[in-house]
Amino acid sequence: MASLMRAGSMLTKQFLSSSSSPPLPHGYVITAAIHSSNGAFTSTSTGALVSFAGVKSLQTPKLQNAGKGKAAGGCFRACKQKRSTVCVAASVETAESSSATDIDVSEQRRAILEENERTRGFTLQEVETVGFQDWHPSKVVSVQDLIPGVLRCITVETEVSREFVALDKAYTKPGQIVQLRMGDKEARVAVSSPPFSQDINVPVLYKLRGDIPAGTTKMPQFSLSVKACLDLHVEEASAPEFFNLIEGQELELGAFEATGLDLRPVMFLARFPTLIIFAQGLGIAVARAIVEAKDGDIGSLNLNFRNDVRLYYTASKPSMLAYQSNFADWEAKKVKVCTAVDETSGEEWQGCVGSFTKLWDEDDIEYDPQTTAAVVCVEKGARDELRNLLAEAGIPQQQIATWDY
Repeated sequence: MASLMRAGSMLTKQFLSSSSSPPLPHGYVITAAIHSSNGAFTSTSTGALVSFAGVKSLQTPKLQNAGKGKAAGGCFRACKQKRSTVCVAASVETAESSSATDIDVSEQRRAILEENERTRGFTLQEVETVGFQDWHPSKVVSVQDLIPGVLRCITVETEVSREFVALDKAYTKPGQIVQLRMGDKEARVAVSSPPFSQDINVPVLYKLRGDIPAGTTKMPQFSLSVKACLDLHVEEASAPEFFNLIEGQELELGAFEATGLDLRPVMFLARFPTLIIFAQGLGIAVARAIVEAKDGDIGSLNLNFRNDVRLYYTASKPSMLAYQSNFADWEAKKVKVCTAVDETSGEEWQGCVGSFTKLWDEDDIEYDPQTTAAVVCVEKGARDELRNLLAEAGIPQQQIATWDY
């Protein structure tokens, strides 16, 4: 593609310098078009701006010469590029005024923003430039009781634009803890939704490059505000001031702490076709963020491409198992959910009663220790048990990613 762009530029210059072509008068612009006979691409270039889109046939324009104020076109001999015939045609036409071009570019930008807002799970808005902020206004959009009186999933809409949230303070890894503030009350809570998709900041990053189409003038600077939803894992015991938040209530979100899970040791698909996730207590929020991450996106382990993925999840009693309504969706993503409780406490329960060790022994997993990776998302009290369990299973330490919180 780069070579074709260079060819178009060279032939355009040839057209302008050709003795058979009229000189370029003031107020005119040169437009070069590249067409492919096999429909692979076409390029239209005005000045330095080149874009590609598909065409289905080769149309070679005839040489036309016209008087002043009309188009004067030139046809160049076809060039061979692999198995397709490439033709570069150049024409001269009256240039639009810069103000009209600016308005057209502004309308195109607004249409792109509206389309992004309609089809994606986030909103874009042009706002005044203020730079990085430590705290961002957020609003509660929904509240779900996971364990009545104990645990809630509170969904908030918050700022995620790279123009306002510095990368080192953004949500980029499962397991990060976020700071909350409401008046003089503050708390730190876990996040149970996956890291924000890389698609969210694409418009922002393109804007930050400062690219503008050739023939246009730079417009006054602005910033893009991007709002997206975030699921907070709020426990009544650790954050009582925020546990009773209701829909529509406002609060502030601060920086995401560097407590994220380093998934690099277990990311290789071909190396580790079998993946086991252990979750307990607050770690179920981290496990959910991993399981529900979109394949190929930030925080994803590409679970759909692995041969065997299992989630071992334990709680003190059946009613303390969080996100039970999500289990069916996780199973649909090829994640086998295996649960156990320490005791039934008189509650109805047909599953395993015991620790991770008993859950492991009762499961029918078949694995090769050298091609099996593990992700450990448990609180400190259960780490020794899992360390011993995985050592006895023969899984090397370098194939284990542990959430250290």
